[in-house]
Amino acid sequence: MPLVDAAFALDNVLLALSLAAAIIHGTEVRAPPSYPRLASKTASTALLSAVSSVRGSSSLLTTALALGATGDAFLAWNDSDATFLGGLSSFLVAHVLYIALLIQAGGGQVQLLDDDWRIATAGVLGVVLAPVMIALLMPQVERALRAPILVYTTAIILMVLAALTMDDGQVVAGALLFAASDGILSADRFLISPTSSHRAWMQYAVWGLYYSGQLLITLGLSKPLPS
Repeated sequence: MPLVDAAFALDNVLLALSLAAAIIHGTEVRAPPSYPRLASKTASTALLSAVSSVRGSSSLLTTALALGATGDAFLAWNDSDATFLGGLSSFLVAHVLYIALLIQAGGGQVQLLDDDWRIATAGVLGVVLAPVMIALLMPQVERALRAPILVYTTAIILMVLAALTMDDGQVVAGALLFAASDGILSADRFLISPTSSHRAWMQYAVWGLYYSGQLLITLGLSKPLPS
């Protein structure tokens, strides 16, 4: 089999395995921590990193996805502050890499200001949603977690703003889904009562939005191999 055909086949297999792992984890979102649950969650994003690598994409994308898988591993293991900070740190560095990549690939301020919907999205996110979320979170968060959460929130806002400079709907949608997932995760962890009936759908939504976001970002920033 020619190398190009082999790489194309591997690309498809990796994508299929990532989707399968994501679906499996979707059935385990509310299950107690376990090695199978850890494996399915981590593999979902790790395999997207492998897809990026096989496609010869930017090392920034491949590394950001690998860091996402690391963050997934932290968050899947248990619900302690230590693992939460580990996951937060991994995703923070991933967002910094995404920002650098999107700035390189995007159209800059000109692209951001070229469409009313981009301006409106940036305005709602930066002027309304983020400040409101921070104002709600800070009184509910332990003092030691406030600065990390504030830094992380700033990073994901900047990531979405950088994505809005892209002329690629998949990347923009992926960034928005990722941000929505983080918003719901924060509400579930810090704002909602542990006995709330809303926690079930929120936890499923967090995973579905997060994985869909990472998948769309991967597909938008990596070129499919020729068949």
